[in-house]
Amino acid sequence: MRDTVKQRATVVCQLGRRILLVSREGTRWSLPGGKPEAGEDLRETALRELMEETRLHAMDMRYLFGFTGIHTCHHVFVATLADGDEPMPSNEITRCTWARVTEVGTLPVSTSTKGIVEVLTMASNGASRLPSGCHPAVDLGSHVAR
Repeated sequence: MRDTVKQRATVVCQLGRRILLVSREGTRWSLPGGKPEAGEDLRETALRELMEETRLHAMDMRYLFGFTGIHTCHHVFVATLADGDEPMPSNEITRCTWARVTEVGTLPVSTSTKGIVEVLTMASNGASRLPSGCHPAVDLGSHVAR
């Protein structure tokens, strides 16, 4: 049986109480990211996708948790950016915005983006366990695209 759950590196960039959202033409907002290329580990995917979609170069990329949606397993990373770096839409991305974390639930965002931001909010409010559908940081060496 073939595994039908897609793997995706998803990147959280924070600027104070705001997070970076991106969008393709005519689609809902989402967190930057994408699927790994053959032989690429998920951290490399996160770095590459952030650069391709926003022209931002992360100084550091740290794995936070996994979030399993209906069809996709999101491996969520947090990026450390240089002060003053500003995103510029690139490749298929046509819009970038810094949205207040508290407003994400009211914006037209993807279901997974909404769920990931809810988990981040819970964690920042001191929640002691991850909700259903999330798993803690794992050894990323086992998540290399083939």
